[in-house]
Amino acid sequence: MKPITAIIVLSLVVAALLISGCTSSTSNSNNQTPSTTPSTGTHDVFLDGYLAALKNFTYSNSSISVKAWDAEKINSTSAHVQRAYLVKSTNATWSYDENILIFPTSQDATNYLNAINKTAYRLASTQYPSEGAYLTATGHAPQIYKQYVWNEGNPFNISEYTGHAITQLDNIIATDTFKRVG
Repeated sequence: MKPITAIIVLSLVVAALLISGCTSSTSNSNNQTPSTTPSTGTHDVFLDGYLAALKNFTYSNSSISVKAWDAEKINSTSAHVQRAYLVKSTNATWSYDENILIFPTSQDATNYLNAINKTAYRLASTQYPSEGAYLTATGHAPQIYKQYVWNEGNPFNISEYTGHAITQLDNIIATDTFKRVG
């Protein structure tokens, strides 16, 4: 169970660091993830810096071997990142599908997070790790850090397991889905 917990925590940290987008939320009467409308602000420089920091942070992690990395900017405030890596200690390969949204303010990100249906999720952490892509990109740890997780399926039967994470890092919201693929 310990390797799965470590993998989940690691993936949540990375997911949190991945998701950004300048948007404003709309009402959500159907208990689904809120839709967003792109902000008029331009955040290309921040998003580019964050994606570069995320990639560098991922590749510099000596406990994993990166097998695949693909980051696609959707617009100036959002990106989609797919990656796979081998966890050396367990010889397990994990696949991650992440969305990054950057909001104009931390309050906008908090409002978006609060509007998401998190019924299946539990709050896993409010403490930012001692290192990460956000710290690298900004030079400081986030003042607001919340990470929610949902472990779907049976973690003891890895073929039936999918992990989900939603993470806020100040004005960034990262959503992540991950599963073992080998």
